[in-house]
Amino acid sequence: MHVNLITTLSGELAERISELVRAAYATGDLLPGLPVADGALADAAEVHRDLAAGQLLWVAWDAGRPVGTVRAVRVTPELWEVRRLAVDPTSRRTGAARALLGRLEAAATVAGVREVALDAVVERGNPAFYARLGYRTVRHFGASDKPLSEVHMRRAPDTPPAPVPHEAFPVGPGLLLHWRAVAEGTSCRLRLLAAGERVPAGPETVGVDFWPGARAAELALVSGTLAAGADGEVFVARPALAVDAFCRPRERHPQLLAWWRSPLVRAPMRV
Repeated sequence: MHVNLITTLSGELAERISELVRAAYATGDLLPGLPVADGALADAAEVHRDLAAGQLLWVAWDAGRPVGTVRAVRVTPELWEVRRLAVDPTSRRTGAARALLGRLEAAATVAGVREVALDAVVERGNPAFYARLGYRTVRHFGASDKPLSEVHMRRAPDTPPAPVPHEAFPVGPGLLLHWRAVAEGTSCRLRLLAAGERVPAGPETVGVDFWPGARAAELALVSGTLAAGADGEVFVARPALAVDAFCRPRERHPQLLAWWRSPLVRAPMRV
C-alpha cells in the first residue's frame, strides 16, 4: 500500500474517489438507525469543488486500486482540518486510515501547522478511533443539521500519535445518563451531577449521555420519557443496540448529547 498527494484530478479518478467515499460512509455506523451520513451522498463534483477551493487530497492505493482517501482544509496557516477520511469497506483494518492521516499530519508539520482538527460523530463510533491516534476531545456539541452528537478533536501533528484516554464521563453540573450492560438487557441510571463531579467508569458501561447544565426539571422530563423508577434507573430487556433512546438520544431531547459510546457495544455484552 502507498499513499500519494493528488495534484492533477481526472474525471475518472474523481469518480473512483467519490464511489469509495460513498461506500465507506454508507456502512460501518456503530449504532443502527442513524440519519444518512453526508459522505454517503458524495459525488465526483464535490471532489472537484474541494480541490478547486484549495483543499489537499491524498489517496491510498493497493494493487493499483484506490482503497482510501482523505482531504485537508487549510483553515489558517496554523490549523488544518481533516475532511472525508474514508476507507473502502473491504480494506478496513489494513492500516489505510492511519497511513492517510500520517501523510496529512506530516504535510501539516512541514507547513508549520500547529494543530490538526476534526469533528467526529459519537453515535457513528468515530471518536474512539481518533483518540487511539492521539486526538483529544476539546468540545462536545449537537450537530446543527441532524439529531446527532459530535466532538471536536485536535492534536499537534509534530508529536508521536500516542493514544489519548477517551474521556467517557463528563464533569458536572448537568444530567448524566449512564448506560450499562446487565443480565438479560440494558440498564440506564439517571442522576444530576454537581459542579466538578466526575463518575468513574465500569467494565459493563456501554455508553454515557449528558445534558450540560441540566437541573431538576430536565431530570424529571427525561425520567418521564424513559419511565425511570423512583431511584432514577431504567431497565430494558433488550441489548443496547435495540434501544432507540440509546442509539438516538437527541431524537428524544435535542440538548441530550451522546457523550460516549463503547466500540465494544457491537460485540456480545458480558456481565
